[in-house]
Amino acid sequence: MDNFFINKEDEFLKNYDESQYKRPSVTNDILIFTTEDIEEDNLRKIPKKGMQVILINREDYPYKDTWALPGGFVQMEESLEEGAKKKLREKTGIDKVYTEQLYTFGDVDRDKRTRVISVGNLALVEKSSIKIKEIKDDKKSQWFWVDKNLLSCEKHQEYIEKKHILKLKSHDGKVTINYEVIEKVGRDVFRRKETSYKLIENSTEELAFDHYKILDYAIDRLRNKVEYTPIAFNLLPRIFTVKELQNVYEAIMGREILNFRRKMGDMIIETDEKLEGRPFRPAKMFKFNENWEHNF
Repeated sequence: MDNFFINKEDEFLKNYDESQYKRPSVTNDILIFTTEDIEEDNLRKIPKKGMQVILINREDYPYKDTWALPGGFVQMEESLEEGAKKKLREKTGIDKVYTEQLYTFGDVDRDKRTRVISVGNLALVEKSSIKIKEIKDDKKSQWFWVDKNLLSCEKHQEYIEKKHILKLKSHDGKVTINYEVIEKVGRDVFRRKETSYKLIENSTEELAFDHYKILDYAIDRLRNKVEYTPIAFNLLPRIFTVKELQNVYEAIMGREILNFRRKMGDMIIETDEKLEGRPFRPAKMFKFNENWEHNF
């Protein structure tokens, strides 16, 4: 490159005034999903599973003593990925799990303190791999059951309106947080979507900031990705039965899945391994087929 241009750029950078532009703060918020068995009366029956997410009870203002997603501010010297993994360790003690960047949330008034842009991060972890002691003070961090159910669907001339309920319930059953979610999706090729949220009166508390929006977006993303990627296998041990795999998929999707084994195709392969000590009859064990590829 011509030295003239190099010198000009050096001069520009030397004299650059960063105070010309206000700097918004940036945070990482982390959604840590897992699946957990739902208690069954029949101990010989493989239990159904439900989705869970970790929430933190905030110790500081704003939203002091309110449940929120774990997260924190990104430091100037760290990347977004480094910041997310650090906050994951600091807030929950969890490390070395599947994570991916979800979406960037930047509504102007989403934080009462200042202009804050949040990068949502999705983490999936198999429940039995987490020791109870790895989650900090149980009063401040807790697993919440989470689900999103369709209540109604109305078709209009220009858009389709879907009404959902986003439900959260603490593992100890003391906290209930429910939001009505209304989605209006255009019927043209652009499929533009408008979404509104309303805290339902039977809730005992609310979520901090716009974390209900981040959580809702993450559930939709996860449900979409399980249809064409092996992302759900991060919620399972290395080997599993078809029924256990189906229960994980149904926990994510929030509904029953018919003809499940056929839909899996060659994504899973049978093994010769057996797991002993289970209360129900030993079944064929499978694992993820590492040679599987999605074909559109």
